[in-house]
Amino acid sequence: MNIRQLQFFYRAACLGNFSATARAENVTVQAVSKSMHELEEELGGQLFEREGRGVRLTPLGEALLEPARKAVESFESVGQLADAWGREPTPRSDLRLALVTPPFSKHEFICGIVARLMTQSLGIKTSLSVRIGAEALTELRAGNLDALFTIGRLSAPGCTCVQIGTVTPGVFLGRRHPLRGRRQLSFADLAPYPVLWNDRIDGFNETVLVTCRRHGLSSPLEHVSTNEGVVDHLENHNGYIMGVNLKALSILPFAAMHDLDPAEAPATPVCLVLLEGQRRPEVERLNQFCRNEFSLLKRLLGSEGY
Repeated sequence: MNIRQLQFFYRAACLGNFSATARAENVTVQAVSKSMHELEEELGGQLFEREGRGVRLTPLGEALLEPARKAVESFESVGQLADAWGREPTPRSDLRLALVTPPFSKHEFICGIVARLMTQSLGIKTSLSVRIGAEALTELRAGNLDALFTIGRLSAPGCTCVQIGTVTPGVFLGRRHPLRGRRQLSFADLAPYPVLWNDRIDGFNETVLVTCRRHGLSSPLEHVSTNEGVVDHLENHNGYIMGVNLKALSILPFAAMHDLDPAEAPATPVCLVLLEGQRRPEVERLNQFCRNEFSLLKRLLGSEGY
């Protein structure tokens, strides 16, 4: 077993796809697949189940995920120290931010709009991307990101999580779902139908789904880890997805966002996650801006024109 194998394993677990892992690591898909096969032979069991074009973790893979994360992060921190030793760090004046969420319809456009607004308001060049939880946290700790935005609270060592606002949960239904014709839904309406659960997302922080389950949502969980699985969940299993209630996220006619009964639906906090300790002035300005201007961002994102 070597660190390269663990890096490939951890990246594939985060991305759910060997091809995406190969692109991120700048190697061939065959190199990733060979490393995983060798690692599986050494451990004596299968780490991934192949699903169409993607992969999902087996129980052995789930057990290895956290030790692999720690090993990869420790290795990367040593590398960063070695790179920085003996030279002055290059000061950076921009802001690099990530919204911790799966990619969604129009996410690149929306991230661009928000980044432009922040750039104009703060006077600091700002970029915003979408990242999956564990990958985003690794990038934050490595200094490649300055802050994370999470939908739901996050508890992580060495980080502060500050609530900057709340959003209303909604229900994403496929075009043939029996409840598609109803505008507002209750937890009782949803109870017979499976709700999508993704370990890399809902297991990372207190997502909309985690919050709703704590408040009484009793639908069975359907574990999904690939894009193909999401489509199958919506199209063939009468499944649904919990998310932020923004009509702009609808992908008509394939799937649409529906309201939850406000008497049941708990508001989900939106949080700014920063590393503990001394921060650059630009990050402190971001901190104050987000605390004071979240309502402006919410109005922007809530516009059905986007």
